[in-house]
Amino acid sequence: MSDDPGSLANLRDLVLPPEIPFWPPAPGLWIVAAACLAMLGVLAWRAVQRYRAAAYRRAAIAELETLSAGIEQTDPDAVARISAVMKRVAMVEYGRDQIASLSGQAWADFVAHEASTGFDPATIHRLLTEAFDGRSKPQPSELRLLIGHAELWIRAHRAPLAAEA
Repeated sequence: MSDDPGSLANLRDLVLPPEIPFWPPAPGLWIVAAACLAMLGVLAWRAVQRYRAAAYRRAAIAELETLSAGIEQTDPDAVARISAVMKRVAMVEYGRDQIASLSGQAWADFVAHEASTGFDPATIHRLLTEAFDGRSKPQPSELRLLIGHAELWIRAHRAPLAAEA
């Protein structure tokens, strides 16, 4: 070694600090992880609540599928049974006081008015009206069509929120 401070022989390697360990994480990461877990818990709870709240829809669709299986046999009350299933669903969604008094033409008008996109409300209105008036007995193909429209109606309709009404 020389006494010259500018000599390259006097250079030493840099001392690096130790590497930052992966574990334990910083406190901020614990806070973010806890917030994410809380959000996942809330989302799971809401999904379970939504699933339970839609149980009446699943039960109605299962009942319509049972009715659909027996269409080949002549059932004079098939349209009335389909309408009853739809009416029970509407009572849950819109309330008994608004729906229970509807029958015949008024019920058909309500169903057609509250129909969402995806099917022809005029067809369901015609089938319900003709069945209640006793003008004609629907054919099995018309009953299948009515059941298909009823299933779509049950899956898709929603009562307007209180702020929208």
